[in-house]
Amino acid sequence: MSMEVIKEIKSIEGIADEKIKTAHQQAKDRVLQAEVEAEKAVKQVVDKEIAAGNKLVEDAEKDANTQLEVKRQLNQKQCEEIKEKAHAKLDEAVKMVMERIVSMNGNS
Repeated sequence: MSMEVIKEIKSIEGIADEKIKTAHQQAKDRVLQAEVEAEKAVKQVVDKEIAAGNKLVEDAEKDANTQLEVKRQLNQKQCEEIKEKAHAKLDEAVKMVMERIVSMNGNS
């Protein structure tokens, strides 16, 4: 009877060892799965933040382009005003030069 008890104990120890091995393997599998899920979560967060950053850059570019266009139009208006003043002054200058030429030569 003691031989049978020893065999039963060994059998139970073998079963226990297998259960321990299985538990260790399951623990390793769960750790690996958790790492994969963590990597996915980190990637999602990074991708989300990159998208948000890109949106900020895009919005800033749109705003800058809008401001640039307003300033461009203002500069264009100022250039036109300067040209108009220059043309007005040119007509006056031509008239003045013509008057001086005529007055210097007398009856020219």
